[in-house]
Amino acid sequence: MPINLLFDYPEFILAGLIGIVFLRSRNESDGAIHLPDWFSQPAAQVVYACPRSYIDWLSRLLTWSGMGNNHAFRTLSCVKCYSACIVLLIAAFFVNIPLSLLLAVIVFFLPDAVLLGLMRKRQQAIREALPQAVDLMVLCVDAGLSLDATLQRISTDSTVLGRALNEELAHLCRDILFGMEKERAYLELYSRTGVDELRALGSSLNQSGKLGLAIAKILRGQSELLRGKLAQKVEERAAKLPIYMAFPLWFCIMPALLLIVLGPSLILFFKQILPNAGFLH
Repeated sequence: MPINLLFDYPEFILAGLIGIVFLRSRNESDGAIHLPDWFSQPAAQVVYACPRSYIDWLSRLLTWSGMGNNHAFRTLSCVKCYSACIVLLIAAFFVNIPLSLLLAVIVFFLPDAVLLGLMRKRQQAIREALPQAVDLMVLCVDAGLSLDATLQRISTDSTVLGRALNEELAHLCRDILFGMEKERAYLELYSRTGVDELRALGSSLNQSGKLGLAIAKILRGQSELLRGKLAQKVEERAAKLPIYMAFPLWFCIMPALLLIVLGPSLILFFKQILPNAGFLH
C-alpha cells in the first residue's frame, strides 16, 4: 500500500531526494550547507560551456554580491540548470517544444537578473554607509589612533554602518594584518565590491601614506566628496520624477479627469443639439 501511494504521488519521491541531498551536503568544518559535488558538478560543467566573458561576468556578480566563496558558483549553476530542466519537462506536457525551450531559456537566465539586483542593492548600501564610516575614521584619527587601528575599530562598529561595509572593512583589516601591501589591499577591496568610491578612498589613503600627508585632512576631503556625490544622485532622481510621472499622468489620470470634467457638458450637448438636428425623435 505505501509503495502504491508513492507511485501515485511521485512528488513525494522528489521531495525525499531533495531532502537527502541537503542532509548529506552539510559541511562539517564550518557548519554551512553546500551542495555535494556529484550534484553540482554537472550543472557547473554546463555553465562552464558558456562563453568565457559570460562566466567572468557571473563570477564578478557573485563577488560583488558578497557571495564570492568557492561554492557560490556551483550553487548558482545548480539553480540555473536544474530549474530550467524542470520547467522544460513540465512545459513540454502543456505547450509546444519551441515555447518550452523559450521558457527554459528565460528560467535559465532569471537568476542572473536576481543576482544583478542583489549586487546593486549591496553596492548602494555600501555607498550610503561610506560617508558615515569616513566621518568615524576622522574622529578616530583625531583621537590619536593609527590608520590600521582606525580601520579595525570602524569594521567592528555595527551601530551606524551597514553589514556589507563592515564585512569589507574587516576583510581589508585581515589582508593588511596578514602582510599584504596596503596598495594591493585597497585594490582588492575595490575588486570585491565594485564601488568606485572605495577605490577613490583607497587611492587617497595610499597616496597620503607615500607622500606623508595628513590622513585626517585627506579623510575630511573624501567625506565632503562622498556627501556631494550622494546629494547629486538625490537631485538626479528628483529631476527624473516628472519623466516617470508622465506615463501614469497622461494615460491613467488625464482620461478620467477629462471624463469627469467634459462628461456632463457632452451629455447636455447631445440632449439639446441632436433632437433639433433630427437624429433623435
